[in-house]
Amino acid sequence: MRCVVTGAAGFIGSHLCERLLRDGHEVTGIDSFVPYYPKHYKESNLSGLLGRSGFRFNAADLRYDSIDEPISGAEAIFHLAAMPGLVRSWTDFDLYASCNLIATERLLTAARSASNLQKFVYASTSSVYGRYASGDENLPTRPCSPYGVT
Repeated sequence: MRCVVTGAAGFIGSHLCERLLRDGHEVTGIDSFVPYYPKHYKESNLSGLLGRSGFRFNAADLRYDSIDEPISGAEAIFHLAAMPGLVRSWTDFDLYASCNLIATERLLTAARSASNLQKFVYASTSSVYGRYASGDENLPTRPCSPYGVT
């Protein structure tokens, strides 16, 4: 299966890419290196992927860059890209809205043109549950922070 992983340079994204490759899938990773974490952490996460057969990487910002080419032919998209961080979301809402809402909307719009797409998997955050951020994922969502809302 041809897979796209957004947020591929993140901790979870890079591990997902490794697992998909190990399971025999072709993987295109996309990441913008938003500076929430130091860039060298993300580069380290990618180091075991770059140069591997079946893996391509695109440094692209879902908010601004064209993503039609990296997702064309995708059969599955795993959307893990996001601006993390509960505390900062209170003081920089525009950044969170841009990274988490606008980027997702642009990805969904582009995904509509991916004629082979069979699956779109969106990874969220426990912050959507608000004060009760642990437990069963069937709990009702009651976000109480800008991060949880976006």
